[in-house]
Amino acid sequence: MKKKESKITDQIRKEVKGLPDNYIILFVTDSEKYIETNMAILKIFLNEKKYSGIYITVNRPYITLVEFLKKNQIKLDNIFFIDCITKTGGGRPEITEDCLYLTSPHNLTELGIALTQAMDAMKGKPGKFLFLDSLSMMAIYNSFTTLAQFSHFLTTRIRLSKLKAGILISLEKEVDEKLLLILKELCDKVVEVR
Repeated sequence: MKKKESKITDQIRKEVKGLPDNYIILFVTDSEKYIETNMAILKIFLNEKKYSGIYITVNRPYITLVEFLKKNQIKLDNIFFIDCITKTGGGRPEITEDCLYLTSPHNLTELGIALTQAMDAMKGKPGKFLFLDSLSMMAIYNSFTTLAQFSHFLTTRIRLSKLKAGILISLEKEVDEKLLLILKELCDKVVEVR
């Protein structure tokens, strides 16, 4: 298990090494490697590169995600969360300075507004990046057309905001093939995690 994690971390480290600022990278992985891939990306960007991140979570509620990240030694000093799932699951958000809670992953207008607020909250922080933990989960809540439009909005927003990086995660075979083609066109690099 440890050897496999190390292999994924090494692959991701090689893929992001030397990339210019303001790039957008799509990581495509299978469900078995999803968690390891996320942890490897976050360790590289937060712990090693010491960047500041905006983490859009569609997969896990903020409260459980933070505990999971701490357990995996991810430094949380410079990360701001946008939680799209807690309210959807009927959870009661606790007010924090580092998280905005949205009503649903379906409300993409609200997500766009929250993204602006998150970027404002991160002003002055070093090397900002955006991390969207699951396009696959967003596809459950949104139509193909809506998600394609949102992906275009998000990638444009990342470029205009001059973030160091935009990182999108998708499970292979869980996203419509047409959407994957659009994402490949919008991103600077696509990495299949093996």
